[in-house]
Amino acid sequence: MLKNLIRVSVLVVVWGGMLMLPGGLALRGYGRRRQGGVTTIEDAVDVCRRQGVEGWEGVSSAQRLVNRKFTTYSTRNLWDTPSSAFARGMGYCTQYNLALKRILDRLGFETEAVFCLKVKVADNPEWTMGHTWLRVTVGDEVRDVCAGQVENTPGRNGFVPLKRVWHGSEWILLLTHMGLILYMGAIEWAAVLRGGDVPQWTFRAN
Repeated sequence: MLKNLIRVSVLVVVWGGMLMLPGGLALRGYGRRRQGGVTTIEDAVDVCRRQGVEGWEGVSSAQRLVNRKFTTYSTRNLWDTPSSAFARGMGYCTQYNLALKRILDRLGFETEAVFCLKVKVADNPEWTMGHTWLRVTVGDEVRDVCAGQVENTPGRNGFVPLKRVWHGSEWILLLTHMGLILYMGAIEWAAVLRGGDVPQWTFRAN
């Protein structure tokens, strides 16, 4: 049983690495970036604590900080954890919103990651994919929080869920992340084989 599990794990790592190879090669030279004196999650927590704001203003402050830090929307660095994606300043919704979750958790807020298979995005009506965001509780009030757009505030975001909203358990987020690796791997390799470019939405400045 253990040997079979090891074999499967090795195959997943090898195939995942092969799928992400084109994106990884395209990101050569992109390392950790400092933005407004912030590089790591720890830096962000320190900044938020020094600001001394609490309640929803504290949540909003951390949300804006994460939005500023992620200067690039990217589905190419899928090997990055939320913390390493934060340090790099690029990633997609699961990475930047889980980075926000880690900051808010460290600040003492009650948070839950949630996921929906299909959302309607205000500034991109053709978007047909899922989305990960947070539900934050302050007192007796629960609000949806997402660091994806600078205009977002706790409870007011640029998307509407169109299907059931799931609790973002580690298993659900892992499965959706693996699905994105397969999807993006196919897009990246198709671009390599035909000598073209990947869609603009896969890597763009925020």
